[in-house]
Amino acid sequence: MKLRRKFATVAVLAAVASVTPISPVSAGTSLGGGGASFLANMMEDCRSLYNGDSAANPNSDTVTYDGTAGSSNGKSRFKSGTYKFGGSESAYTAGDAPAGLVYVPLVGGSIAIGYRVDGLSPANAQVRLTGELVAKIFAGKITNWNDPAIAAVNKKTSIASKLTATTAGVTASVKKVGKKVNFTVTMNAAARAKFAKVKVAITRTALRSSPKIVLSSAPKATLTRSIAYAKDTFYTVKAGKTTIGILAVEKVQDGETITFPSLPIRVAYRSGGSGTTNNFALYLNKSFPSIWTKPTNDTFTTAFPGTVPGDGSFQAASGNQGVATYVQGNNGAITYAELSFLQDRGVKAAAIMNPGKRFVAPSPVTSAIWFEAAEVTAEGLVNQNYANTAADAYPINAISYGLSSTVNNADNTAVKGFFKYFLEHCGRTRAAGNGYTALQGAILAKALSQVTKISAG
Repeated sequence: MKLRRKFATVAVLAAVASVTPISPVSAGTSLGGGGASFLANMMEDCRSLYNGDSAANPNSDTVTYDGTAGSSNGKSRFKSGTYKFGGSESAYTAGDAPAGLVYVPLVGGSIAIGYRVDGLSPANAQVRLTGELVAKIFAGKITNWNDPAIAAVNKKTSIASKLTATTAGVTASVKKVGKKVNFTVTMNAAARAKFAKVKVAITRTALRSSPKIVLSSAPKATLTRSIAYAKDTFYTVKAGKTTIGILAVEKVQDGETITFPSLPIRVAYRSGGSGTTNNFALYLNKSFPSIWTKPTNDTFTTAFPGTVPGDGSFQAASGNQGVATYVQGNNGAITYAELSFLQDRGVKAAAIMNPGKRFVAPSPVTSAIWFEAAEVTAEGLVNQNYANTAADAYPINAISYGLSSTVNNADNTAVKGFFKYFLEHCGRTRAAGNGYTALQGAILAKALSQVTKISAG
């Protein structure tokens, strides 16, 4: 993945006048938005494409986005009129929202736990952390990488060979033939009726990697798929949200024994008001309330269960880009950040144990599986299910919202066009390549419905 372009793109483009114009040409509307840094990499791609797409943007509107501000500033500056649209992963507090507010879910993504630990053995191993360990590390209760509790979950594990599984009238089987792995999924009539509106999916997960979808199909009496064989790989078969089984053509190594150096942990957290912080702290509070005892907040120091240590073991940095860069440059560091910011800097991300007791790496696929269990409210906000036991779901995620208004004016009408383009075109085709999760299902349907409210009066 290429390094991102500039995050702050709020300068208004200078108009170049023609010497002898043939006819008046509209300069379009300048749409200066800003807020969430979580959203910045995706927004930079989508706004650039939209600005240059004469078919989707016939009025030549110019979208810019200040992705260094953070969600709290996105909300306040949209409310004050500084931004014509906002970006945030958190909602306004009760009574603070501007009149006519419209929340539009735009894109999802993993909040990855990025780390730098020089001296791991093996050096390329992927660190595993339970959610409880994450809670304790970010609460300052675990302070060294060679803590016995971290070592205990980073032991070699395996999955036994399993060639067939049957659940709810669906039978999945796998067989290795030469250098191929062949799948067959059969569904009886009752199963086809039960799962008629969902997909049958198979994901493959290899050691040190994230799941990848190898089959996604409407239900049929018989489905087949053949893929290349890979060592230490297992396959999760699902019908909608129902896990049919986890298959493996042979005993699969599913984890590694890692030797950790004696190295102080240095926690990097967001310095400003942050939707990433809000979602991360919400996960910790909902999942481990005895450790993270306070309700969530955009500000890390406010959400923190106590007083943030002042001994140098905790370091504040600005934006997702700031914390990711800090980890890149500091041995022993750990942070929480949107996945693409870590990928851009070559920072490794930990596999996290989900409520189904599986260690899962962050990715667009595993984030999408997590959101399958979420619910969307009437006002367009997504409530995550922190008890989601899907085997291949990554448990720490966020939804980025665009903020707009029902007020009928030219600016909001232009924002409406851009948000529609973002959801229907850019998000669907560009999200995964940028490290994000495109919205789908009920969340996407609600997002598109929310767009219709913008500038509707």
